[in-house]
Amino acid sequence: MIDVLRAIFEGWFAEPVPLIAAAAAVVLYQRGAHRLDARGSDRTPTTAQKTSLAVGVGIILVALLSPIDVYALQLQWVHMTQHVLVLLVAPPLIVLARPWDTAAAGCGPRLRKALAVPARVLSTHGRNVVAATSAVVLFVGVMWTWHIPALYDLTLRNDAVHNLEHTTFLTVGLLFWTAALPLRAGAQCLGMIGRAVVVLSGMIGSWLLAVYIGYATVVLYAYSGSGGMSALTDQQFASGVMWVPASGPFLVVLIVLIANWFEADARAAATELRQRSEAGA
Repeated sequence: MIDVLRAIFEGWFAEPVPLIAAAAAVVLYQRGAHRLDARGSDRTPTTAQKTSLAVGVGIILVALLSPIDVYALQLQWVHMTQHVLVLLVAPPLIVLARPWDTAAAGCGPRLRKALAVPARVLSTHGRNVVAATSAVVLFVGVMWTWHIPALYDLTLRNDAVHNLEHTTFLTVGLLFWTAALPLRAGAQCLGMIGRAVVVLSGMIGSWLLAVYIGYATVVLYAYSGSGGMSALTDQQFASGVMWVPASGPFLVVLIVLIANWFEADARAAATELRQRSEAGA
């Protein structure tokens, strides 16, 4: 027990790139929020949105700078947990904070245009199915590509490749969840059915990868087994992580979309009933 606690509290380390990137993102977001608030803009992020951003960034730092990153090189299920945090848990929390518009408000004109691209492509032109389809294809494609055994094993041997893997996961995760989640009230975006299709497509892609890994009869990746479990058992646990916990974000969003759908139908029915009553009067 003491060894476990020591590993938890002493296994943290300070990598400059994630820390600097996280600090820069938070400062830029806060600067934009301050400017929007000073203008009295209705786009000023709420306390809940700021909290969502802070939690999302914190999860990324936990995934990359905690003992998770150390044990990810020894146990596949821990490595898969790291992937879930960077790809499926942190990005939607960050997207809910409406980062693109807020950060852009704190920048100069050129950088503002660059930061506005993801939001512009996936909201202003959100009705364009190609944009959402591209986000889904990138999301599923990058996820599957990094789980090709040769590439996966390379991340275990090369820190630079491992960091590149995390960077691409975070990038496509942000794009995917920007397509799947509404950016702000009144913004043009895919309808609820369109967003549900996006979420379902990503979830099915994740499930198929979990099935591929979990039902493999041979060890796919370069793990020799650790912690008293064989490499094949470790691989099956990793598949379980990708199948069950990883489904959580998808299912939560789907439930919210369905609830919003029913709520919209109820409002429409109430409006129609009221109009008929007024017409009859």
